[in-house]
Amino acid sequence: MARYLPFLISLALTIYALFSCIQTRDEDVPYLPKLVWILLIVFVPFAGPIVWLLMVRYYDRQQVAVNRPAPKRRPSARPLAPDDDPDFLASLEPFRDPRLSNHPAADDKPEHPGAPGTPGTPAAKADPEPEPEPDPADTETPVDDAKPDDGPRG
Repeated sequence: MARYLPFLISLALTIYALFSCIQTRDEDVPYLPKLVWILLIVFVPFAGPIVWLLMVRYYDRQQVAVNRPAPKRRPSARPLAPDDDPDFLASLEPFRDPRLSNHPAADDKPEHPGAPGTPGTPAAKADPEPEPEPDPADTETPVDDAKPDDGPRG
């Protein structure tokens, strides 16, 4: 079994490196064309896959250091959640249930300006008559000094 171990390790490295090379985008392949790397991985045991894995790792680190974009800062004035975003909430307005809103729906407005109670009529412009204040004697409830009823007597 021990004499097959180098062959199995080489096979595993070759398969891993081959799949890694095939899945890498053409722009991210380091230094050589992808086809050359595939040939090196397949035909040079141990060295081909190991060199591929080391080069890809080194090339990725180098590319990240060179092309590292500046960290994006979130604007402080922008809300963090959709339910805090006024633009998002305004986009939901057509779907709002008019029965659940506090403001009257657009359909509740009268169709013609001469209707009673509309701003264009003289009755709406005049001050409404103030309601008479209720008499305090009418609003008081009488105090019942009698004993509470214990139930039906029979």
